[in-house]
Amino acid sequence: MRKNPKENLDEWVNSLPDSSYTTTSESNIKFEENKSQITFSNKSQKKCLKINVDGGVYPKGGKNTRCDKLLVEKEKLRFYFVELKGADIEHAIKQLASSICDSKLNPDCAQSKIAFAVGKNHFPATNPLIQGWMKKFKKFDATLEIRNTPAKYEL
Repeated sequence: MRKNPKENLDEWVNSLPDSSYTTTSESNIKFEENKSQITFSNKSQKKCLKINVDGGVYPKGGKNTRCDKLLVEKEKLRFYFVELKGADIEHAIKQLASSICDSKLNPDCAQSKIAFAVGKNHFPATNPLIQGWMKKFKKFDATLEIRNTPAKYEL
């Protein structure tokens, strides 16, 4: 018998290191690193988990390629994977792909997944390389978004 997704989320959260996440319902949830930032506008103050992946779930400087941050909208079980980059958007996309394929970061309860590569002066989304990655992310059952810093997204 399959458990309800809420229980799975709680089990998953309990498997994370305590210091790697916080619960928040702030109206603006901001992630900042490498002079790049994204703000998730949370006007209805939904309960979210702010997870520090690099240096939290995984130790800094490990061998695995992974994203910087993860935001989980608890009610809808929506997972937002975030990589904050200076300029190397292709590397950011690889880090996001690796994170989405990581069962430690992408539990069964995840209902939808959006990956954000946020950086400066990236090449346009019409670039064939980016288009190829967007197709690949669809196979991961996820959406890839390429954004210039400072980025904003409405929850």
